[in-house]
Amino acid sequence: MDTAVEIHAGAFTYPLDIRHLHKGRDMADFCITAVRYNQDRSHIEYVRVNEEKPEKIGLNRTVSRAFVADLIRLGKVTFQTRTKTAEGNWKVGAQVHLIDDVYLTTNKNSTKRDNLENLPEF
Repeated sequence: MDTAVEIHAGAFTYPLDIRHLHKGRDMADFCITAVRYNQDRSHIEYVRVNEEKPEKIGLNRTVSRAFVADLIRLGKVTFQTRTKTAEGNWKVGAQVHLIDDVYLTTNKNSTKRDNLENLPEF
């Protein structure tokens, strides 16, 4: 992939390094690191997300599952899961997808429920 493009704005041309715009297959925009279920545990209500940064992840942010689903549905950002190893390092998990534009899952199947059971709860 060529990492340099030019943006033309009137009489000026600006070089733009686009390496940061393409993170590759195994790097999403954000990762989901933990989940919180509703009171009757029928679905995920909130998720803990972190921005994917080079060599690290960003700060913890708690957002609603519905908000994450909207961002994925609209194609605004991508999400993947991450889990901590016994050594305390973050391990990249699977890409997060939607079922029926509502349910978060790492498995592209027809199960109409959230499917992030491998993540810890908070």
